[in-house]
Amino acid sequence: MSDTPRLGLPLLAAGQAQKHVTHNDALMRLDALVHLVVASRTQTVPPASPAETSAYIVPAGGTGVFAGHQDELAIFEDGAWNFLPPRAGWQAWVTDEAEHHVWIGTQWRRSQPESSLGAALWGVNTAADTTNRLAVSADASLFNHAGTDHRLKLNKASASQTASLLFQDNWSGRAEIGLAGDDQFRIKVSPDGGNWTEALVIDRTTGLVTLPASTWAREIPRQNLLINGDFQINQRAFAGGALANGVYGYDRWKASGASSMTLAGDVLTLASGEIAQVVERAFWGLMSLASTTVTLSVEAPTQNLAVTVGSASGTIAAGAGRRSITLTTGAGDTGNITVKLARSGAGAVSFGRVRLEAGTGATPWQGRPEEGWLAARYCHVLRPGAAGVRLAAGQLIDTGELSVGIALPAPLRANNPNVAQSGLNRRVFSESPVTGVTGSAAHGAMLSLILSSAALSAGVSYTALLTTAGSGSYLAVEAEL
Repeated sequence: MSDTPRLGLPLLAAGQAQKHVTHNDALMRLDALVHLVVASRTQTVPPASPAETSAYIVPAGGTGVFAGHQDELAIFEDGAWNFLPPRAGWQAWVTDEAEHHVWIGTQWRRSQPESSLGAALWGVNTAADTTNRLAVSADASLFNHAGTDHRLKLNKASASQTASLLFQDNWSGRAEIGLAGDDQFRIKVSPDGGNWTEALVIDRTTGLVTLPASTWAREIPRQNLLINGDFQINQRAFAGGALANGVYGYDRWKASGASSMTLAGDVLTLASGEIAQVVERAFWGLMSLASTTVTLSVEAPTQNLAVTVGSASGTIAAGAGRRSITLTTGAGDTGNITVKLARSGAGAVSFGRVRLEAGTGATPWQGRPEEGWLAARYCHVLRPGAAGVRLAAGQLIDTGELSVGIALPAPLRANNPNVAQSGLNRRVFSESPVTGVTGSAAHGAMLSLILSSAALSAGVSYTALLTTAGSGSYLAVEAEL
């Protein structure tokens, strides 16, 4: 045997001449291999002027004298390059990476000993890098408890950052779960890693679950807390134009300050002022709307739209399609809350189909078949439109008071509504005009009225009919907030 088995050091032969040459060669090899330091493991071209005992790990694609020596140690000795195949367990400090590596028999692998200070990079069966500082290549990974619980934590710097689990197919994203860009819990999927569809959102405050891409979610959206959001119910026959402060126009919508508006189809144009609607939280089964995340959305606002919900406010940016703003109501918004819409700048603003819903993200618009019933809870106008229509039968006593009961389409919000009439008559033997309303009360969907009219014979009660006098006749019952 002429070389040592581990480091390949030359041995002195018996009777060898010039033993110092062999001995010195072995010492130089020891000097290079013990506490091995290599300049690089990525340099494919040999250095032009290497220093004595300069060492490199030859990478794939080596050129010049490095060619054909991948993964071997190249050591410059006595003016020439010597190449040593590494043996399992050999270790080297790579200067240009400031990393410790070990040859495991098939590859040079980064090897950083564990310490109380932690490791900057750690690769298990693969190479870690400055982005993936912990990298694991394995069939499975186990994170076990140390006696009781075990929690895996993903922490991000702020709400606008991302903390998520990303599932990939051949390094291309297919699904992501977590907090992506805000603090709502989201699940999204992708067919190609570039186009993503949001499948589920869980509101961080309310726990409300929405399915933005689901057919079910489009067909049965979250409850709209506003009534007559498309302005199609118009029992007061408001023709558009000016409205004084607090006066109702289209059902459930009133002016907040002096306002002017017109309606074309389901698009409202607000020329001045603002419109408002009071949301009766108890009617929707809500204990309170205080400190609640809500989203208000409209269709295609032509300019920025100022929005107020309770004590919270913001702006919906102009643009095509459904546009929205998410707000959090104040802690003091415990009762009914007022929603207001106004122009954000000069000039008229047009928009349509207003929705207010709990949670984040606007769901698509959908009309409700019960919208008229909802509006009738606050206001109902009987406007028969033809002369001589019989509205009700009742008793006329000799004082001239006509007592009648009228069925309503929905139970009124309050039992003491405001009632107004115009062009109503009572008929016994002949028509006599009704001159006023002296009393009213609501009991569920039944309205009891006492109307003043002409008296008949003293001490006699008559069965009388309440009729309309013409196309302008009406009976208006109002229990607005």
